[in-house]
Amino acid sequence: MKTFRSLVLCLTLCLLLSACGGGASKPDTPPDTPPAQEQPSSPAIPLPDKNTLVIAIADEVEGLDVQQISYGNMVHDLICEPLVTYSTDLTELCPSFAESYTLANDYLEFVLPADAKFSNGDPLDAEAVKASVERFMEISEYAGDLDTVSGIEVIDARSVRFHLSAPAPYSLATIASLFCGIVDVQEVERIGEWEFNRRPVMNGEYYVEDWVAGSHLVLKRNEYFHTSNPALQNHGPVNLETLVIRFIPSADERMRAMENGEVDFVYHAPTNRWAELKANHSYNVYSYLQPGVCYLNLQTGKGVLEDIAVRQALTFAVNREEIKDAMGGIVEPSYGFLVPSQTGYSAEEEARLAEKLRYDPARAEALLAEAGWKDTDGDGILEKNGVPLQIEMMLPADRVSFAVAGPVLERQFAAIGADVHAVYYEADYVKELMRSDEYEIGSRAYEWNDADILYWCFTEDSSYVWDDPELTALLTTARHINDPGQRVEAYVAVSERLAEDFKAISLFSDNYIIVCKSNVQGLVIAADDRLWFNDVTRN
Repeated sequence: MKTFRSLVLCLTLCLLLSACGGGASKPDTPPDTPPAQEQPSSPAIPLPDKNTLVIAIADEVEGLDVQQISYGNMVHDLICEPLVTYSTDLTELCPSFAESYTLANDYLEFVLPADAKFSNGDPLDAEAVKASVERFMEISEYAGDLDTVSGIEVIDARSVRFHLSAPAPYSLATIASLFCGIVDVQEVERIGEWEFNRRPVMNGEYYVEDWVAGSHLVLKRNEYFHTSNPALQNHGPVNLETLVIRFIPSADERMRAMENGEVDFVYHAPTNRWAELKANHSYNVYSYLQPGVCYLNLQTGKGVLEDIAVRQALTFAVNREEIKDAMGGIVEPSYGFLVPSQTGYSAEEEARLAEKLRYDPARAEALLAEAGWKDTDGDGILEKNGVPLQIEMMLPADRVSFAVAGPVLERQFAAIGADVHAVYYEADYVKELMRSDEYEIGSRAYEWNDADILYWCFTEDSSYVWDDPELTALLTTARHINDPGQRVEAYVAVSERLAEDFKAISLFSDNYIIVCKSNVQGLVIAADDRLWFNDVTRN
């Protein structure tokens, strides 16, 4: 739920209606991968020391083989190094594991470092990359992102070429993501898919030494690590020998563990403590914007939402600034469906949409009155032909921003005569009902750093009911444009089309907070939530 990353398409997407720290999520989650092996006992969790960094995150990994999983988090970024990566501001594609790359309309070629190895010492040459990508195309949920790769050719030991049947910039986002990370296929064949999902062999900064289900992971430094990422100073093995990743679901509990000296680093710290934490000189505090948006889908095939005037009125009734205030200023209002932490974003288009779709309750009331909606019995709820303007809105109870926004939205809709009742379910159940078309207003969120995620939100291929041939044609065209400027313009056309039918209401992007102890220096963080520990030291 393709969190680009990390698009995508998580579609966990994921839509990941839950923020999966530091990883990509595409919109919606498919079949489960094998569970982590049960442990007979839980060994003591290592404590911080000069060579060990203890990190607290919310969600335990569903698996560790990046090609078997449906959503990722920061752990996967630590154990794999993609061929290429986006710059920290998402303005360009840069070498990562590959020393260089060449992009043409009909091929994509990578030059690899000499004498490269996986974390276990197996050779990591062009043949190994070919085998890994072919496995991705066979087993990954996101194999479709490489649907224009017609063949993979090994030029020599250090050069591998992907032949393309058509330009496919959307493939770059996946190649640059954790999902297409390079895995040691020889090791898969030795130990099997299930065990590899627990102890994968890859080429990242760290490798997995131990996974204690329900408790923590222990990662060890990969002595063969290499990167060409220009955002980093250290292109070889990292400074810190050990990372311990603890799974602590509650943000408050994660911070408590830091305050008690049990962890050095908290991923997704409590956003309501932002100002307090920022003022505390014992901590370094970072924040980043969700690479995507939280939004409402409006059911247009039945009921009162078939009336476009109702959909328009609900759109103009939304006061995003009031929602932001209710959440202590920790979200960023959005009017379109792309944000600055995504490639393909246009600031000019967002400004146009902000004006076009601005909060205007008087306009909302006028639209409803013109369409024949009236309050005939004085109960504050409009009716038309004996049908009251009553709608159920499904929100995920396990995403804090939606849970807080729910009562605010109810009040805003009530102010124009719409009785919109919020009901709260687990995010997965919301997605299930929406896929089955059993909803009136549903809620979604996605995290992926490329605009192509919109193809997996607003077309028939999204696994949700969405029928708009004109929009599908625009999204299909946009995903095959290589030129960055032309691509932005193509997504401007997509945004304008979305704003015509009022089938979805963009609300906001979450802001996430990362806190570490002040003696931990050198963290590099990208606009889309990728983290690199290559340069990290502790004093």
